[in-house]
Amino acid sequence: MTQPPTSAPGKRPLRRDPVQEMMAQYAPGARRLNAVLLAFCLLLGLDWALPPREYANEPVLSRQIVLTSSSASDPRMAYDIATPHARFRLASEQGARVRDGQRITVWSSPVFGVVRRVSSPASPEGAVPFRPASGIIYGPFAVAPVLLLAVALAGVWPRRRPETYVNTAVAGVLLVLIVGALLVWS
Repeated sequence: MTQPPTSAPGKRPLRRDPVQEMMAQYAPGARRLNAVLLAFCLLLGLDWALPPREYANEPVLSRQIVLTSSSASDPRMAYDIATPHARFRLASEQGARVRDGQRITVWSSPVFGVVRRVSSPASPEGAVPFRPASGIIYGPFAVAPVLLLAVALAGVWPRRRPETYVNTAVAGVLLVLIVGALLVWS
């Protein structure tokens, strides 16, 4: 039978902190979760770095008007466009460039299918490619995957305290929910 650790002869035994024990127990699983999040970040980076897939001569299957503002005093509209290989959103200013039944060219990312550019030869502006309002994961909200990458890297770094592994795993899960939502709504 082992004796609990003592601070000095004749003194009370030292008590282990139950939170520290729990953190030490969860740390290996949290570190594995951080490794999975890091792999997801690398997949996002690969999707961004690879050349986009081009779908030429795509027919526009549907063009639906959607409201993008919750303010009744300043209503804003956008257009959800669907083709056989892509779905994307155009701001109301770009809505006249794509019509139902029109043939367009769509460039989307190879892994997750995020639409990066659209070209509409029959539009009044010509065939110059333009960026749709969707695809924000690789545009204005690119900071979210970068933050996820930083958190996941900190969570797999060796010789850290167990609390670091657990805390970065929790933060990483919250960030991956945000990144996932950005991917779904892109």
